This record gives sequence, C-alpha cells and structure tokens, in this order.
Amino acid sequence: MHLTENFKQAFLSLTTNKLRSILTMLGIIMGVFSIVAIMAISNATKVYISSELGKLGANTIIIQATGSDLEDRDRLTMKDMDSIVRGVDEVENITAAVTFYSSIRLEEGNRDALIAGVTSQYTSFQTIDLLEGRFISGSDIDGQRRVIIVPDTFAREYFNRTDILGEEVRLTNYYGDIMKLKVIGVLNTEDDLFSSLLQGIEFPVEVIAPITTMQSFFGTEYVDQIQVSINPEANLASAGSRIIRLLEFVHDNQDKYLATSVEDIQKSVSGILNVISMVLLVIAIITLIVGGIGIINILLVSVTERIREIGIRKAIGAKKKDIVLQFLTESILMTGFSGLIGIFLGVLTGAIISSVIKIPPVVDIKTTLIAFAGSILLGIIFGVYPAKKAADLDPIESLRYE
Repeated sequence: MHLTENFKQAFLSLTTNKLRSILTMLGIIMGVFSIVAIMAISNATKVYISSELGKLGANTIIIQATGSDLEDRDRLTMKDMDSIVRGVDEVENITAAVTFYSSIRLEEGNRDALIAGVTSQYTSFQTIDLLEGRFISGSDIDGQRRVIIVPDTFAREYFNRTDILGEEVRLTNYYGDIMKLKVIGVLNTEDDLFSSLLQGIEFPVEVIAPITTMQSFFGTEYVDQIQVSINPEANLASAGSRIIRLLEFVHDNQDKYLATSVEDIQKSVSGILNVISMVLLVIAIITLIVGGIGIINILLVSVTERIREIGIRKAIGAKKKDIVLQFLTESILMTGFSGLIGIFLGVLTGAIISSVIKIPPVVDIKTTLIAFAGSILLGIIFGVYPAKKAADLDPIESLRYE
C-alpha cells in the first residue's frame, strides 16, 4: 500500500470515531501545549527581567550590609558614600536608598505605604517615568524638604485625577507622628509588569521621598543600600572588592558587606526561573507520557474492532509490514495533529499572557520543534505494540472473528 493511501486510511479511521480520537489526543495536546507555553512565558519573563535590570547598567554594583549580627557601627550611612567616592577612583556615580514601611493618612482611613527614601542621583540608576511633575532634586536633599512622589494609581484612586501637583499627603512614622508632604511628581506605572499583574489587589502604596527627610522623620541615619556606577573600562569585581575593603576599614569590621553586580542578580533570577521551568516541564512530559498510554489503549481497541478487516486484508495479500505501517500511520497522525494543535495553543497562550502583563512574547523555535518531534516520536513508540499485535493476527482466525 502506498504511503498516501496509508494516510487516507488512517485519516478515515480517526474521523470515523471523532469523539474517541479527540479525547485520545487531549493528553498529547495538553503536554505539547504546556511545554510550548511554559517556555514562551519563561523566556519572555527572562527577557523582561534582563531588560529591567539592564536599566541599572551593566557596570552597577549594589552594596549592602548583611548578617543577623549587625551592630549599629556596621550599618551603612550617607557618609559611606563620601568615603567610597574619595577612596575608589573607578566610581562614576553613586546613590543610596532606604525603605520604610508606614502608612498614609486619608479621610477614609489609613493606607499602608512603602516609602523609598532616595537621593537625587537615583534616576541615574533607575528609570523613573513621571506622568506629572519632577523628581527629587539636590536642594530637596540638602534642605530636607517635605516633598513626595506618588504613583498614578494612588492619584486616580484618591483624587480621581493625576494632576495632583501641590496636593498634600500625610505620612505617619513608627511613633505615630504625622508629616505633611507636598506632591511634586506622579509616577507612570502603566507599563510596569507587577502593577499589571496585581491590578485590583490592594498592596502598599509605593512612594518616593528625599532620603534625608525620611531619615529625620523616622529617626535614623542608616541606609539599606548604596548603588555605585563603575567606569566601564574598570574591572567590576576588582572595584567591588576594593569598596568592601574600604568599608571594612572605615567601620573596623570584617565580612559584613556584600557587593552584588547586576550580572549576579540576572544569573540568580535566571537560575530560579530555570528551576521552576524544569519542574513544570517534567509535569508536562509526564502528561505527554500519559497521553501516549492513551494512544496505546485506543489503538488496541481499534485492533480488536478491526480484526475481520485485518483478516480480509491479509487474505488478499497484505503483508505484516503493511499492517504495521497502517497502524503506525494512525498513531503518528494522531500525535502529529495533537502536537500541531498543542503548539498553536501554546504560542497563542504565551502571546495572550505576554500581552496582558505587557511584556514582548518570545517563542522558542528550538523548543517548539523539539515538542513537535517529541509528539511524533511518541506516536512511533506507543504505536509499535498495537501495530505489531495487529500484524501478528492469524488471517484465518481473524476471518472467523465475530
């Protein structure tokens, strides 16, 4: 029998029992769909995170004090910024940040807030998209001015507009004190991934204020981290080590500070995403195998239903290889169609999710081809036994079968 005739017979056999064929194909479809969708979403997330971290600059080092046994003398302060600038020639730019968890006083009650106290150089390290107003200036820092930048979501929720420059926002500290701050800027969070994902869920409002103002209000001189931009021609690891040694000398301690580059963060995040992707892929592969077992079952049922047909074909001259090829063709056709449908649904799902969370879709062609090839291979592997069983049937006994 010619190959084209085999495909015609296989297609006819599958369409004769449409519902049974569709239900059998579902396992393969879900497996391939899962593999393609998981890789598409994972790759898109990696690209997004790399892009966001890239905004910090490849030559950026983040300095933090670490450990549970930190004493006050170990903690970083604004003075350490001056020490780093004076002591490390490779430094091009520097900023510091400190975060406080507090609340915003509103007429309707309090709203939790995450306050980032930063310097005026913060925009050299982080991309700040302002919808209205300006960012914090050097004079705001020097004068400890009571100014604040709020997100557009907060402005719309509580003022029903975004042009709220000059409006007052009241913050509270740990001691119950209240500080009134004037809004000087409104952040555009429309393109922010996490804002898109968490839309409709109430989380603390993330606001930005002068670092000196917040330190004074919360009664501390410490900072959470110092970000340093290093000359691109300098060795990043060497510069980071020098900064750590300098801080250890200034604070008279050892092993209290950590220098992390953007590349280090990217590797860590990619590693975590890879582990998650691998776990999900294993689940998807198990789904494929279960789908393959379904293929065996349905083909064995098909062999039983078509015993007389097989006997007639053998009686008129069909060889064992013709019978094997016919059932293998049915198996491959079923898994091949399942693979194509799974790929289409996986790519479509990846594109839809990427659109919803506002990151560019990334289709892994290699993974897609492997998933399709895998579905074909499953058709061969799980179709061999039923095909061989059909081919081994005795033609005389088959013709007697009722």
